[in-house]
Amino acid sequence: MNSTSKILIVIIIIETLLIGWLLYDKFQQQKVNKEIGHELVQVKSDKAAIEEELTSISKRYDELKTNNKEMNEKLEVQKTKIAETLEQLKHVKNTDRYKIKQLQDETETLKSIMKDFVKQIDALNTENKKLHIENSQIKENYNNAVAQTETLTYLKDSLSAQVRIAKELKAENITVSPLNKRDHSTSRASKFYKVKVCFTIDDNVLARSGTRFAYIRIAAPDGIILLNSESGMFNFHDREIAYSSKREITYNGKKTDACTYFIANTEIVPGNYDVDIFMDGGQIGETTFSLK
Repeated sequence: MNSTSKILIVIIIIETLLIGWLLYDKFQQQKVNKEIGHELVQVKSDKAAIEEELTSISKRYDELKTNNKEMNEKLEVQKTKIAETLEQLKHVKNTDRYKIKQLQDETETLKSIMKDFVKQIDALNTENKKLHIENSQIKENYNNAVAQTETLTYLKDSLSAQVRIAKELKAENITVSPLNKRDHSTSRASKFYKVKVCFTIDDNVLARSGTRFAYIRIAAPDGIILLNSESGMFNFHDREIAYSSKREITYNGKKTDACTYFIANTEIVPGNYDVDIFMDGGQIGETTFSLK
């Protein structure tokens, strides 16, 4: 074999190897392009799924109803987060798989938070329905008491002034302190969390000594008695009427100081609130406070 033939064979081998390599490279490139195309389709699908989920969560928040101001504020915060996440999603490139995964995780978190809110609001609404029924009955009782004010004064009117002074307990130095959640004084209904009622039972050596309860009734501007889970009923002239809070007191005829707290679990509105103190079956003191 001459040198020319050898060179020709080498050229043919090189061309064969080159063609093989080009064919292999083209196959690999087609494979990579196919994988990239598939991934782009998947990313687009994921983005669409995230957008659909976020939109659904946002609509669910719109359907959640509650009269609790603090809860409504929390709902608005979550709705804002959802809107911000949707806005981020619009600007994410289809090739940014890492960012898409982050938004998927964030969407799952937002969905979980929404489910917790649904449970809380269902519980609140159930409690509010129960309180509404109780308040309706209490308001009826309250209106009956207002319509028959002689019930409050019957015993006083039937007794002489001397006997009334001798046997009737009286509350003096009554103070009412509306407080916020940090136990700071407040005059705003929107910040109101609880109220502290303090008073002194005047000395009376003829009054019965021993332990009994003082009952506090707090009436809202519309006349409805404020209630919470600690509230209940007590006997007043052979009738059961509601109290907001109560305090057990040991009285021995001498001046006795006492304080009680009432924590509100319903919406508090601006206006004038009446506070009445009852003990031994009678009203021993009253005062008012205002919220704006």
